[in-house]
Amino acid sequence: MLERTLRAFLAVKVPKDWRVEMIVADNGSTDATVSVVTMASHPTIEIRHVSEPRPGKSRAQNTALAVARGEVMLFTDDDVVPAPNWLECMARPLLEKRCEAVAGRILLSPELRRSWQTHMHGIWLADVPVLGADSPELVGASMGIHGSVFEEIDAFDEELGPGASGFGEETLLWMQMKEAGLRIQAVEDTFVIHHPDATRLLRSNWLATAERFGRTSAYTAHHWKHTRVHYPGLRAFWLKIKLFLRRLLRRTPRLGAEGCPEWEMSYLAGIESLRRFVEESRRPRNYDRRALRRKEPQLIRVSE
Repeated sequence: MLERTLRAFLAVKVPKDWRVEMIVADNGSTDATVSVVTMASHPTIEIRHVSEPRPGKSRAQNTALAVARGEVMLFTDDDVVPAPNWLECMARPLLEKRCEAVAGRILLSPELRRSWQTHMHGIWLADVPVLGADSPELVGASMGIHGSVFEEIDAFDEELGPGASGFGEETLLWMQMKEAGLRIQAVEDTFVIHHPDATRLLRSNWLATAERFGRTSAYTAHHWKHTRVHYPGLRAFWLKIKLFLRRLLRRTPRLGAEGCPEWEMSYLAGIESLRRFVEESRRPRNYDRRALRRKEPQLIRVSE
């Protein structure tokens, strides 16, 4: 997937007076990632490989941010194909100081679209064909941030995101930016095409994703929002009973089949959120209420 993404960037246009670097943050890979990046080339983009062996996408992104030399940073994933105008359309509003962050459109690859998919399925697959005009949410597959933001707000929370809670590292940053009154602009005239692995459509993966979503919401609720939840253990038990009964009454696909009903995903996310909230509430909070920085700074180790 990474090789396809790097090849796709050959078609991405770079304004002649811009200096651009691409940092590939390698999060402890055990495959041919290093050789793929080393062999990749671009006529106008410098491609750099940065290693972060500690698991977690947030750690990898923070390591990349620590060595980045650009005025603005664009973020994408290793399973996307960008439109030729993606770089210029995303970076120009930031360079011209029209905003502090940009959110770009993300289109799910057509071969992964199914008739049973709902809006919720699309969100969890990072399918964002339409952006909200009022402070659109940041999604890691296509977003950009001016470097000055990280002088005011912490980098990505390393307890969130893939390899940690599973979700939400860019969502917390987005909420912090809104709290700080920073401007987030929707970029409608470009896109990336998202090509996740087809196994993401299996019911087993939807259920695992629901649990990760629940863990993430519990972390954010306790540590950043300072939410109070009464009797979370009892409420989780009641949701488990309701889920059990509904599964008895409604047919669901087998674990290895494609698809998962939205109600099942919602129940499981809610159960895991309440269960995890019990654990998180025993911990000291990492943030003052809706703060822009953690109480204790994260230690970012850079290794190349």
